[in-house]
Amino acid sequence: MKFIKLPFKILALPLIAMIKLFCILAKVIVHISCYIISPFMILVGIILLVMLSKERWTDVGVCGAIEGLCLIALFGVTWVIAHMEDLKSLLVKFVMS
Repeated sequence: MKFIKLPFKILALPLIAMIKLFCILAKVIVHISCYIISPFMILVGIILLVMLSKERWTDVGVCGAIEGLCLIALFGVTWVIAHMEDLKSLLVKFVMS
């Protein structure tokens, strides 16, 4: 049985390295983008409040959609990173077995 698993374990090692590299790069990109997207989200939030007070409902919808897309982008990348790290840990357990 060990000889059947051996080629798959050998193939899993470069995959683990690529996933780890992807996770590191994605984390760096998320941290850098947070410094860019956060002030933009604050500005859009302020504009959203002004548009609410002036009762310009179409502009409120547009600003709300922009704010939502920014949040979805940040949480989406974080979700992908979390799942890639889980996949990496599963592959490491497979190699160690």
